[in-house]
Amino acid sequence: MGRAAAKTANIREIARRAGVSIASVSRALNDKPGISEALRERILTISRDVEYQPSAAARQLISGKAAVVGISLGRRDFELRPYYILLYQHLTVALHRQGMVPIFFAHDRTATLPEQAGAAILLGEFADDPRPELMASHGVPCVRIGLAGEGFSVAPEDRHGIYLATRHLIEGGRHRIAFVGDDLQSPHSQHRLNGYRQALDEAGLEPALIDIPPNLDPALTGYRWLSRRLEQQPHVYDGLVCENDELARGCLTALQDHGLSVPDEVAVTGFDDLPSLAESLTTVRQDIAGIAEMSVELLGEALAGKPPRHVSMPVELVVRETG
Repeated sequence: MGRAAAKTANIREIARRAGVSIASVSRALNDKPGISEALRERILTISRDVEYQPSAAARQLISGKAAVVGISLGRRDFELRPYYILLYQHLTVALHRQGMVPIFFAHDRTATLPEQAGAAILLGEFADDPRPELMASHGVPCVRIGLAGEGFSVAPEDRHGIYLATRHLIEGGRHRIAFVGDDLQSPHSQHRLNGYRQALDEAGLEPALIDIPPNLDPALTGYRWLSRRLEQQPHVYDGLVCENDELARGCLTALQDHGLSVPDEVAVTGFDDLPSLAESLTTVRQDIAGIAEMSVELLGEALAGKPPRHVSMPVELVVRETG
């Protein structure tokens, strides 16, 4: 491989070429005992041939739990919804590229994570989250995907995304715009809600909130809660800014069942741009694969002892048929 084409080589590729296990490669690269000197030299020769440049995460790969990254869900375990499933898939791919092994931990199993994993990625947001402190007390480097705070974290530009969606509806002539969200008093909703409020304030419009309780099925619950409003006042809204695509799909069905035309009478926007759910939906696209890759990059920095930082990932408004 020439220098111009040289890239960070996957530790698995070295193992494949040498015909040995990943653990043996790790022992050679990290000058650990357990293999013969002849095998160590052969592995090192192959690593030089492919111009291997171990990342911080890969350097941690020795054996046992040091190779394992625990992926922890938040308190609401039912958040294994399409967004989290897609994020988990991308995290798995990004971690495998670094020779790391992801293991999923439901919230009620979080206490066992430090016993089984050498690092952690924390999903889900809620007030007084004890997980970062738990990881720190056991010396487990971790990255949070969500709101900025102490330690390493990455999140989409939630506030800006909802601001763009709300401003888009206002510029389209909508003046009775409601925000449809899940547990709007919780920290995880505040950034998106504040983007909605900012756009309304700039336009001199009054906010209207449809606060849906945490639930197993956002689409169904969004449908039910909006239906109740429409039964009382069918034409109370001319725009709906939804916290995610699932809520938007439920709202679209409710509007259809009440004989309201979308987007002529009511425009609807979502957030995430999830496959299949957002086919015709005007929504805010976030780069889920990019968030996963950045999370693994930050985890490498955490393992290397670098100063913590938060990374905001850009989003974009995607205009389709609903608004």
